[in-house]
Amino acid sequence: MNRVVNGLVVILLSGCSMPSLPEIKPILLSDIKAQTFTYSELKGQQGVLWEKARHHIVATYGKSQPVLRVENELNGTLLGKGVIRWKLQEGASSIYCYSDYDIRFMARDNKARFQLKLLAGIPEISECSDWELPSKYGYEQILHEFKEMSDRLELSFKVGI
Repeated sequence: MNRVVNGLVVILLSGCSMPSLPEIKPILLSDIKAQTFTYSELKGQQGVLWEKARHHIVATYGKSQPVLRVENELNGTLLGKGVIRWKLQEGASSIYCYSDYDIRFMARDNKARFQLKLLAGIPEISECSDWELPSKYGYEQILHEFKEMSDRLELSFKVGI
């Protein structure tokens, strides 16, 4: 009996001394920074670069969502809005959430700039009704995906439409 009591005491004490999981909370609005990617030394006039970017964005998103709101070929600008998926926390059982982000693109002869910025709010498709902003883990995933999007866009400038 004494062994059983001692065993229970050890289990209870070890449970108290185990580190607790960090609280998962959203990032602050002030943590969000626009991610700007500049492409210089491109080969192509403003109109050609604009068309490649437009084609790339439309091909990437398909017609599943209204991505581009403003398409101004004369000024070389594209403005739009996208939706990005992120995981609440690390681990296989974590749920996926969604956030909106702004897309801004500007082309000039032989150069271009692409800017992506996360927006606060909860898109209709998100299952995370209490998360207007992502967790720190989620924001890191978003920033990584923004970089990947930029890399794919840059590659599209180097190949034909």
